[in-house]
Amino acid sequence: MSALEVTFVTADRTVWTGKASQVVVPAIDGSMGILPQMQPTLAILGDGIVKITDEDGHADERSVSGGFVSVDSDVVTIGVDDAEAVAPRSERF
Repeated sequence: MSALEVTFVTADRTVWTGKASQVVVPAIDGSMGILPQMQPTLAILGDGIVKITDEDGHADERSVSGGFVSVDSDVVTIGVDDAEAVAPRSERF
């Protein structure tokens, strides 16, 4: 299976970059899952969690409020004003 090449940035830093098996973003009209070989897409992000799962199955979750996501030829670009780390699920309960 092919992988996604992900670049996740804020105005002043790179949050995450690398290969991923899937990405989930908070589009303004609901959560949007991104998998390899997806049709080209450009979407506005709302408030919520960006979840990037790498090829080994490890997930990185960041809280965001607005921004955009662009998908084209398995290249995913996420741009937001700010991104804050979210505690792993096991630490939230």
